[in-house]
Amino acid sequence: MKNRRGDEIVEAAMVLPVLILTVLSLILLLIYFFSCLSAQVELHGQMAEESIASEKTFDIIKKKTETSSKVGGAVDLILKKETEGRIYVVSGADIIRAGELIGFEYEE
Repeated sequence: MKNRRGDEIVEAAMVLPVLILTVLSLILLLIYFFSCLSAQVELHGQMAEESIASEKTFDIIKKKTETSSKVGGAVDLILKKETEGRIYVVSGADIIRAGELIGFEYEE
């Protein structure tokens, strides 16, 4: 029972570095997931702007982006994620005009 205090200090000296590395690794992983989400939002915004500027009656816009990040800490990894987006461009006014051209009557 004399060395109980010394045992606790040795145990803490062994466990604390592992605990700190684990917490830091989780923080880096959260930063990576946030960067993936930001890339998806940016890709969606770009495709939405392209669809608004498009003069086509119907089109499908496809784009890809890749996010990669080095995650250090307890384990040294390079995480990569490829994000693919697809948006449909439909010009309602052109479709109505085309329908009127072929004789289709629109009823409300």
